[in-house]
This record gives sequence, C-alpha cells and structure tokens, in this order.
Amino acid sequence: MTTSSDRPDTAPGHRPVVATACGKLILLGEHAVVYGEPALALPLLDRRLSVVLAEQGAGWGPMDLAAAQISSQLGQPLDGGAAPAPGGATRSMPAVRGQQVRPIEITLDEAAPPGSSPEIYRALGAAAQALGLQLPLPLRVAVRGGGLRSGMGTSAALGVALGRALLAWYGQQPVDAQVFGAAEAVERLFHGTPSGIDHTVATYERPIWFEKGSKPVLLESMPPLSLVVRPGSSSERTVDIVDGVRQRVGSDPSLVRTLAEMGRWSRLGQSAWAAGDLGGLAQAMSEQQECLDCLGVVHGWDREGISSALAAGALAAKITGAGWGGTLLALVTPESSSSVRSAWGPESFAVELG
Repeated sequence: MTTSSDRPDTAPGHRPVVATACGKLILLGEHAVVYGEPALALPLLDRRLSVVLAEQGAGWGPMDLAAAQISSQLGQPLDGGAAPAPGGATRSMPAVRGQQVRPIEITLDEAAPPGSSPEIYRALGAAAQALGLQLPLPLRVAVRGGGLRSGMGTSAALGVALGRALLAWYGQQPVDAQVFGAAEAVERLFHGTPSGIDHTVATYERPIWFEKGSKPVLLESMPPLSLVVRPGSSSERTVDIVDGVRQRVGSDPSLVRTLAEMGRWSRLGQSAWAAGDLGGLAQAMSEQQECLDCLGVVHGWDREGISSALAAGALAAKITGAGWGGTLLALVTPESSSSVRSAWGPESFAVELG
C-alpha cells in the first residue's frame, strides 16, 4: 500500500519486523457514528504508532520453539508461567540457565499507561487469531506510541501495526483487507462493538466518509484544510465514555434527536469542505460541539481549551474522539495557526491537509 508517509516498515520475511500505523482525527460525527450517523475522519500521517517484533532467546532449538508454538494461549494473561497447549494439556516454557522464559517479552515507551503490557499481549493474540497465524513464540515485542493520545485512535493504530507486523513476519505482503480484519479484532477487544471508523482510517490512511454498515468512501482531491490539535489524556476509558452515552440516550429520548442533528451537520460539513467553504465547515463543527455537550462527553478542560482557541482566532474548535478531557481540534486559517498553537501550549501541533 502506498501512502504519503515515510513508513519504515520491514519487507516481508525479514527479521526483526518493524511496522507502523497512523493515528486519526474525527472531524465530524464522533459518538453519533456508533448509532448509524455519518462521520468524517482524517489520518494523522505524521503521528505513527510502531511495533517491533524480534526473536527472543538466541540458541533456542527447534524442539523448544515447537513447544512454545501454542496457539490456544491467545488472550490469556501475560504471567510468564506455564502456557496451555492444544487439548487442554499444559506445557512449561523452555528454561534458560534454570530460569523460566516468558512466552512474550513486551517493552513500552514511557507514555504508555500503567498495566498496558497484558493488553498488548491480548491484542497480539487477537490479531494473530484474526489472521489465522500462530504467534511466533518466544517473541520480543516493542510498542512505541508515536505521540498518539486520547482521541487519536491509538488502539486502532495498534491493531493495524500488529496486523502488518505479523503478516510481514511470516513473509506475507500486508494486504489492506487482512490488516483491517486484524485491527477490527483488536478494536473489539478494547471497545466491545466499535463503529469501525478508527481502524478504517488507520488501515487506508486517507480521509474517509464513514457510515456504519456501508462501504467507506475515500475522499480524494479535497480542498486544503489547516488544523491545530491539542493532545489530551482522558481520565476515562473510551469504552466507559461510550457506554455512558448509550445509557443516557436510552433514558432520554431527546438525545436521539441530538444524534440525528449531528448526522445532519456531518453531511453539511462535508459538503462545505468539498466546496471550499470554511465558514460552513466551521459552523458544522461548532454545532456538533454543542451536540456533544448535550451527550455529556465534554469536560470543563475541553470547554476551557475551546474558548482559548476561539479567542486566539480559530474558526471553530471541538473535541475529537471520545472526549471527556481528551484531544481537541481547531479549524484555523494559515494566519491564525500560530496564535492558536500558542494559546494551546507547546504540545499542540499543526495538521495541513490537501
């Protein structure tokens, strides 16, 4: 797959394997997309999560490796102890100098949340299972977040990168359809029933128009767009925020109309962008931000950030992704980009599309 990024992915069959995947920004339609409304999402090509797969334990013999090749342990906790073999029997991992060897050794960057290693282990197993591949145990796995934060599609990027890495490890050229399936399995692990928008963007690395249950539309030759992003780290898990919205929608019928209104503004916003009408796109973003506030996913920290961006000259600003203290997105002109970045602090960054 050709992208505009300079991705350092390793050629199929070479070791160690390095694979990356981009993050994403939802311009319009987060949360409403779960309920069948359309959404517009963009790839973050310069923010890439990376996965490295490498052999572990030099000197291991073929019999040891065969004993370690235990596909039924997928999804089990990473505890370094005995691994279940097919048929329910138990095999111990080979020992080196009297010490038990963990089937998978995981290293993460400093930005990874505490307790992430077991989740990476489960994600690796889910991706392998979706691809019909065995985990090449024992294995060293390194994951680097690449600057992705809450609302930027970290778990989707992880699933895509794992899918690409596993296929390359076994000498297969990563094909979008296979990678998508692996990423979907990882997303289900983290989010239960995801809309599909995050791993679609991460797989195809193009702006997309997305409606659940329909084939995504890759948006080509769209007018230029200038954005500023303020990374955030929500204190809530995405799955809990989504579940909270579901409960509120179930108990308050007026929120069904709010979701439909978001769908209407997504359509108007996409048409405005296609026509080069930044004012129309800005209005759609602002109206959706009000709808998101009604859905209960806007934190005080979000409101403060949106106000400061607008005061600095942004055309519009809103949450992107799940919300509740996560990442913010501002639509700017080339002239106002630097002032909005100054208002949002040193972690903010510009994104230029088209």
